[in-house]
Amino acid sequence: VLRMVRTSGMPRALWLLLMAHEEDDLLKSLLFGKQRELEEGRAYLTKEKKPDRALAYFRKAIESGFRPLYVTRQHPNHVLRAHAGKEIRVVWLSTTLGRDYIDPHNLNSLTNLVTNFVSDGPRAVILLDGLEYLMINNDFPRILNFLEYVNEQVAMKRAVLLLSVDDRAFEPKELALIERNTVALE
Repeated sequence: VLRMVRTSGMPRALWLLLMAHEEDDLLKSLLFGKQRELEEGRAYLTKEKKPDRALAYFRKAIESGFRPLYVTRQHPNHVLRAHAGKEIRVVWLSTTLGRDYIDPHNLNSLTNLVTNFVSDGPRAVILLDGLEYLMINNDFPRILNFLEYVNEQVAMKRAVLLLSVDDRAFEPKELALIERNTVALE
């Protein structure tokens, strides 16, 4: 009915919105933007203050059958530990000792964790939220080497890496080096 007749008193934007809600996928993507499909073997980058967009992509990957690993600066008690019926492994970047806690100074442990996770089976997705914190505890060349190695592992094992970064924490040259081997998610 909405397709045939536009009510004369209805604002055009509302009419378009109702039409999009009804069934027109093209119009929906034009009005609301279309979320990019994640491709296996790729690293993706979201520039954001909080990891909201990265988490949305992470959840969508979980819903489509990916095994999740969430490496974050947030305390594990503050992170949703399950989604779409799957348990999410949460690793906390912290100097506190404990199970599933990684010292941010120890990039070797973090590298081993990610490498083992992507090697454990197909369709792994890793969300790394806390690159800024790793930068505080390491110099940039070490961080870049870590990212390059992890990116290679992700490519070889056909996993997905999601990086959520606050671009204000990086120099433009550093951000350009991080962006070089990632696909931007808007």
